[in-house]
Amino acid sequence: DLAPLLTQVHALPPPEHFTLPRRELLGGVERWLRLAGDAIDPADADYLRGRRDGFAKAAAALAPHLPPGPIHGDALPRNVHIGPDGPVLVDLETFSADFREHDLVVLALSRDRYGLPPEAYDAFTAAYGWDVRAWAGCAVLRGARETASCAWVSQHAPTNPKALAEFRRRVASLREDDPEVRWYPF
Repeated sequence: DLAPLLTQVHALPPPEHFTLPRRELLGGVERWLRLAGDAIDPADADYLRGRRDGFAKAAAALAPHLPPGPIHGDALPRNVHIGPDGPVLVDLETFSADFREHDLVVLALSRDRYGLPPEAYDAFTAAYGWDVRAWAGCAVLRGARETASCAWVSQHAPTNPKALAEFRRRVASLREDDPEVRWYPF
């Protein structure tokens, strides 16, 4: 259900009477790391800040494959709900205007890090009509999203030992440049 819904969102023109914000994928990193406080290793926080800065600079230099425009911002299957009139997208707080590739990288990362079966990903790309992994900028948006995902988990570390363990696993996999390490939703 996600691919047809994203196709509809990505076909939308920019609004005429207001401006959608840009997708600030890395915008929460500092706040989340501060919320983590002393629960996380300061070296890990500094490492993520460095990644944030590097990926922000790299993302600013990207040229999109798809025309920029409205995006969902957190396009995951869990954000599709089936209502009485069919599937609808929910969780719209990151709805914005930016590279449409942002929405597609989310599912590619779900395949590579979170255990989405490859055949489910292949069905998605077939229904959407394009695989973002073929785009030269995919690694940049993926790295930015991985950085944000690590920082997001860190904010839960002070009160949740499982969050701290997941944060450490994620950061270690980034430091070791190991894209095969499975991450768990939190």
